[in-house]
Amino acid sequence: MEREELSLIPRMNCIPRSFDSNALENFYTPPFITKNGMENVLHHFVNRDSDIYIATYPKSGTTWTISIIEHLLNKVPEQGISTGASNTELCLWLDRAASGENWRSIFSELEKMKSPRFFKSHASVGLIKQPARIIQCIRHPLDTFVSAWHHTRGKKHLFYYNGSWNHFFSEIALSSKYECGDWFDYHEEFLQASEAGKIDALFLRYEDMKKDNAVSAIHQLAEFIGVESYNAEEISRATDFQSMKNKSIAEGHLDTEGKLSDVLVSQEVGDKNNPSNAHIRKGIVGDWVNYLSDSELNMWRNYVNTKKDSCPHVVDFFSLDNLLVV
Repeated sequence: MEREELSLIPRMNCIPRSFDSNALENFYTPPFITKNGMENVLHHFVNRDSDIYIATYPKSGTTWTISIIEHLLNKVPEQGISTGASNTELCLWLDRAASGENWRSIFSELEKMKSPRFFKSHASVGLIKQPARIIQCIRHPLDTFVSAWHHTRGKKHLFYYNGSWNHFFSEIALSSKYECGDWFDYHEEFLQASEAGKIDALFLRYEDMKKDNAVSAIHQLAEFIGVESYNAEEISRATDFQSMKNKSIAEGHLDTEGKLSDVLVSQEVGDKNNPSNAHIRKGIVGDWVNYLSDSELNMWRNYVNTKKDSCPHVVDFFSLDNLLVV
C-alpha cells in the first residue's frame, strides 16, 4: 500500500474481545491503549465497590462530565484541564495508564488512594472491571462524529489521519472504524447491561445537560456518587463551556508528563474544510447541519434503519425520529 493511501487510514488498534462475553464486534482504541493494557486492568487492577468511571464514547461530553465530578468531590486540579493523559491526574485514564511500562507502580499507587477513586475510560462495558459505578454521557451521534473528525484530524501525532470530513463520515464513522467502534453497538451494550442489572450506571443526555448548563445533571450525579453537600449553581458556572474554554486557553491541558501544555488549545473552532485541534472546541447542539450533505444525510438515515432493530435500547433512549433527524 502506498504512503498516500496509508495516510487516509486512522491509526486505530483493534482489540479482539474474546475475554469480553458481551462483545458484539471488535473494539477500536487509539494506538496508546493496548490489548495487554486492557488485560492488565481486568487481571491485576484491585477495584473497589466505590470506584467511579466516566465511561463514554469519545467526544460525547467526557471532559465536561469529568470536571463536574471533580467539583463534586472537591478534587479540582490546581491548574489546567484534565484529559487523563498523565499518570498524575486525579481522574486517571485507567486503560491508558495500564498500557504503559510502569503500570505496576501506578496500580500500587492507586491502592493507596482514598475512596472514592474516579477514572476516565472509553472502554466497552465488558472491559470495565466490576463492581463499579459507571457514568455515561451520551451525545447525538451526528454531533459526536463532527467533533470526532476534528479530534482525529487535530491530533495527528496520535492518529496520523488526514482524511476529509466526507471520508471520515462514510469510511470511518459509518464503517465502525472510529475509536470504540460502532456508535450504536457501543451504547447498546451499556444500556442492555444496565437494564439487566449487571452494572450500576447513570446515563446522561448531552443535549439535556446543555439546556440548563447541567444543573439537573449535577443533582443526578451528586445523588449517584453519594455527595450531599454541594452548590449546583456554582459548579454549573465553573464547568460551563465558556468557563472551561477560557481555562483551557489561559492554562492549557495536562500532558503525558503532568505538565501544562497548549498543544490541545486553539481559539479556532474550524469547519468542514478546516479541522481544529482544540480539545474544547465548540460544544454546541446541532452543528452537524453545517457538515452533512443531502447524500450523507440519506446515507445516515439508511444506516440508522439498519441498526434500529439490533439496538432497541439506543432507539428508546433517543427516539427514532431524533436519530433520523426528521
